[in-house]
Amino acid sequence: MKISIDLPDNIFFGINQNEQSLAQMLKEKLALELYKSAQISLTQGAKIVSMDIYEFMSLLSKNGIEVIEDYDIEEEVANAKRLLA
Repeated sequence: MKISIDLPDNIFFGINQNEQSLAQMLKEKLALELYKSAQISLTQGAKIVSMDIYEFMSLLSKNGIEVIEDYDIEEEVANAKRLLA
């Protein structure tokens, strides 16, 4: 799914980001918030930001979000098996 937002030019140029880096930042913020509110799994969060699970876990940690608290290893193994099948 592709989502677009309208951002006034003066704000876009004022934040000193190119479109690609801004898009990545928004994906990260979305994935972090959705994971934090238990709406997505680690696997889903990693997929949103195009990272592997360990990189996403590191991103969560850097942003002060607990990783292991609700980590369901059985669900993650099942998700990984589905992805590899």
